[in-house]
Amino acid sequence: MDWKRKRQVAKLVDGILEVYVLNRPPIQIVNDIMKKRGIYFEELDENDDEFCGIYLQDEIRKIIFVNANMYQPRKNFTIAHELGHHFLAHPLDNGMITCDKEMIFGNNKPESEKEADYFAICFLSPEKLVRSYIEKLNIENEEEIIKHTAEYFKVSKEAMGYRLEELNIIQKKEI
Repeated sequence: MDWKRKRQVAKLVDGILEVYVLNRPPIQIVNDIMKKRGIYFEELDENDDEFCGIYLQDEIRKIIFVNANMYQPRKNFTIAHELGHHFLAHPLDNGMITCDKEMIFGNNKPESEKEADYFAICFLSPEKLVRSYIEKLNIENEEEIIKHTAEYFKVSKEAMGYRLEELNIIQKKEI
């Protein structure tokens, strides 16, 4: 995904979050956003490690399903990722977009999946809120910054490390 598309996705997320007076982690308002957009949400008790989430849409309804058995930060990312497919109006395949581990972690990730990932991290950790939170933390150690910020925004340390690197808050390194 090029920088221009990244900027478009980030601006879309900012516009979505601006609708809600935001001074808390966005995952706390995701249900309100889905309700306002007419999206039904359900967690499925799947014993399938490959299934992460799915976005379905037909003439009558829009639905996001996620695997209830994922750890919470992964589940939060998947919810935001599926919401990204909705807001970015990605083309559906037979009325749906299914996200499994191969799509998420595979080497040949489609552009729409990259965009939904970027939407998810921008949505879950908006730049202004991240910078404000880190300023209040008053911590110098980058690993501690990642740990506390990931906990606050309810995302994985890996996802937060990526976000903080992208925002030039920390130096690029392995997490």
